[in-house]
Amino acid sequence: MLRKSVAFCLLFVLISITANAQFYPTQYRPPHQQWQSLQTTHFQVVYAKGNDSTAYRMGRILEEHYGSVQQLVGGKLKKFPVVLNDYNDRSNGFVTSLHFRSEIELPPIKGKSQNPQTGNWLENVGPHELVHAMQISNLGDYNIPQLVSIFSPDLARSFHAAIPFGMLEGIAVQHETKNVSPDGGRGNYPLFTNQFNATFNSSQRWSMGQLFQTSSYTRPFSRHYIGGYEFTAWLHKQFGSQSTKEALDFYMDFPFLGYGVALHHSTGEWPNELYNMFEKAQKDSLNSISSSVDRHNALPIPFDGRSVHRPKWLSDSKLMFYGSFYNARSGFYTYDLQTDDLERILTTNSVRDYHYDLSPDKSTMVYSYYEANSIYNNTEKMELVEYDFSKDESTQLTKNGRTYAPAYLADSLLALQTQPASSKLVSVDQSETGPAKINQQLTLGEHQIVAVAPNPETNKLAVIVNKRGMQGLWIVNPKKMEQQLQQEPAVAFDGGSIFDPAWHPSGQKLMFSSDYSGTQQLYEYDLVTQSVSQITNSTFNAFEGSYSPDGTRIAYIKQVTNEQMPAVMKLSQANRTPVAAQKWQPNKSKINFMSRPAVSDSIVTSSKDWTSSNYSSGLGWLKPRTILPMFEEVSNRNVYQWGVGLHSNNLLANQTYSAEFSYLEDRFWYDLIYQNKSFFPGFKTRLYNQPSYRYLRTGQTVLRQDRSLALSIPTRIQLNQNIFSTSLFIEPEIRRSQIGFSEIGPGANTSDFAGITAGNLFLQFNYRIQQNIRDLQPNSGLVMYSELEHYLDAGDLNFTAYGNQYMLDNQRATGLRGGIFGFVSPFRQWNQSLRLGVSGITQSGLLLDNQSLVSDAFDGPVFPGANNLLSFNTRYTIPLTYVDNGGLLLPFYLSNIYLVAFSDTVTDPTFDNWYRQSRSVFGLGIRAKFRISNLGFDIGIGVGYEPSRNSTQFFVGEF
Repeated sequence: MLRKSVAFCLLFVLISITANAQFYPTQYRPPHQQWQSLQTTHFQVVYAKGNDSTAYRMGRILEEHYGSVQQLVGGKLKKFPVVLNDYNDRSNGFVTSLHFRSEIELPPIKGKSQNPQTGNWLENVGPHELVHAMQISNLGDYNIPQLVSIFSPDLARSFHAAIPFGMLEGIAVQHETKNVSPDGGRGNYPLFTNQFNATFNSSQRWSMGQLFQTSSYTRPFSRHYIGGYEFTAWLHKQFGSQSTKEALDFYMDFPFLGYGVALHHSTGEWPNELYNMFEKAQKDSLNSISSSVDRHNALPIPFDGRSVHRPKWLSDSKLMFYGSFYNARSGFYTYDLQTDDLERILTTNSVRDYHYDLSPDKSTMVYSYYEANSIYNNTEKMELVEYDFSKDESTQLTKNGRTYAPAYLADSLLALQTQPASSKLVSVDQSETGPAKINQQLTLGEHQIVAVAPNPETNKLAVIVNKRGMQGLWIVNPKKMEQQLQQEPAVAFDGGSIFDPAWHPSGQKLMFSSDYSGTQQLYEYDLVTQSVSQITNSTFNAFEGSYSPDGTRIAYIKQVTNEQMPAVMKLSQANRTPVAAQKWQPNKSKINFMSRPAVSDSIVTSSKDWTSSNYSSGLGWLKPRTILPMFEEVSNRNVYQWGVGLHSNNLLANQTYSAEFSYLEDRFWYDLIYQNKSFFPGFKTRLYNQPSYRYLRTGQTVLRQDRSLALSIPTRIQLNQNIFSTSLFIEPEIRRSQIGFSEIGPGANTSDFAGITAGNLFLQFNYRIQQNIRDLQPNSGLVMYSELEHYLDAGDLNFTAYGNQYMLDNQRATGLRGGIFGFVSPFRQWNQSLRLGVSGITQSGLLLDNQSLVSDAFDGPVFPGANNLLSFNTRYTIPLTYVDNGGLLLPFYLSNIYLVAFSDTVTDPTFDNWYRQSRSVFGLGIRAKFRISNLGFDIGIGVGYEPSRNSTQFFVGEF
């Protein structure tokens, strides 16, 4: 509703509180973690047993950077919780102000998103997240956040969440670029910075708002990292590094003025003036760089938002690659070079390094994807799958294998397997009766193996390893690789890393990509002549190359504006440039770089006094972490109950509670909820006294009072989460209630209470739901739901309302509601979608609100006293434009605008002529998705027309 949305705008820092919703989330974590706690000077590192050495390494890194980060953004930390989990392979790290903590997945992030020269995964993620933690801890002095912190320190810290996310991430990337490692950080990483340069040098140049706002519908989805860093780096160069802290301090003192005013305070310039200065500086910088001539056009892929990876040759005329698009499903595609025909052969997600391999006869391929755990939250494992081209069949080879980057080696299969903050090389022995057997071949401790490529002609392996930020290439014998990988690399660059090894069919040459020149380019290493030459001259990155079967052409990926596109080049047309030997051959400085210490001696010495112990959440978490005002619309009647809520959860977020106390209709209400997910399936208990409205057969309204104690077991089972999503949610509940009714208004009659023991069962089954990037609702799949409410033991209730006598025979009271919704997409290429639905309700008493089925487009209640209703409804979404733009001084950001055509036909099926007596409304509306600061809205204005009553209704609401 509009009034509710306006209220949220005014109270955006309160996040979004709704009745019966818990402020702090809960999650299932895999069992048997045996959590430990390491206490350092400023941090409490919580980790699973067996990861002690990794926890100490992380603690040392965080303490090493504490002082420099504090100087950058201010703040201070004491016993700040850092949770390290090693069970999720879809790696990331985050800081949350809600139960203020950081959480980091220990498996290294896969792919090219991080600069290898920064060092290992811990050095990449730890300092970056520390910047966020320190900044969020900075509440300023004698201001509104400090006042709010009296009631909720977590909420006070959340004021930082109103700063554009690009500003926050830009500051963190600036720190990792300047302070972690020589040439480290994403600011020194061409695959990161050239995404900005390619877009800046095009007609799609980012505005000031686009630099800092997250993007959900337009690539790159890391735009706020890229734009935020570029602006922050320029800001520090122009106004000094103190400008960031000055802006943050001013913002926290005057948060409602916004971050644009804070920047004006620290620089003396308004955001539009800053952008003009920034834009000029970037133009000058790009003009000073000699542009390359790349004559090789990208292949014409007929989709929008193209992100293509690792083209390989199935034959001289056919390529395959992994692709992701705005308006098509992600997966593996084949491309015919003669006809330009594109065909998706396999719909799947992929591990983010996109490594896959073709068997020597090209009859099968093997790849790795993320398999979501069916029970535990944020728990995905990397699994190997083999695909047979002739049979069009896929076979999953591993279960809980945590394996990726597979490569065929003669009749066997090699892969990498994740381990905390590193990786190891394994062999995979396939089985016809069960999961493959995984055998460890090699581990290099803290050093991370990145990729392995077997030579097609000789018994050699090309291995890329990252050793303390030096990511080089080794050529080894499989039987001697542990010894040979301790020796000098065959190829390693100063100020650059090596990626994407691919052998020439002859086995005498190896192609790879590197960023040492300041742009990612493809290179060829000739093992016979011991020489390296550059073979591409891309303006903004070329990578992931492969040789054609005859070795005369290569397919590769090039950066084109904000897309990654496949291209093909004849090697005879390559403008080869020899690379001087001293640039790629090992030398003393490179060897020393690989063995440099991660932290200072003083940090190592102080860490010897740190202590670790078994971790327990104790009872301290029961103290409220947040006290919030609450308000909620009741029964969709534009009537609100107001009050206050107390909320908290424990550090691992497997226990939470909320206690809300409110006022409505001259009465006080309460709602106490406790949920425990420390084991599966867990439980939820609720004690409440809550209001709702019911319609009598006369059309008049009464207030229903429900005093209950309930115990339920909400359980979600994720059956599939691989492009298509299939899941089951079930929540059985047993409840002891006292139900009463009263009239509305002064001098209202009030009934006695009827004691009821009730059972409730809610089910929802989502089947193969699929939604492409720019879809505004799913384009395929089914959603089915039902709720059964039955009074197991109940007394009758007689009451008088508005002069009429009513009797509720609760002994027979049963309510059932349910529905099914199907999604189809007649014009999927334009991201349009049609939803068809039927839902219904039947009950023998005033148990369920029948108006929950009715569209807001009707001009009033529809059959309000009916115990049986059916609704037949449709919804068609048509995207009009993806504006994806906004401002900074005025923090309004418009994502997209779309049309919705809808209809709803409602009837009582017990009518003799139920179809003739039905009521139908047809409508059209325009909706917009936008953000004010970082708070998202999806608001629409619609018009509904009811032909049988010649009634037109304009409304703001759901449709």
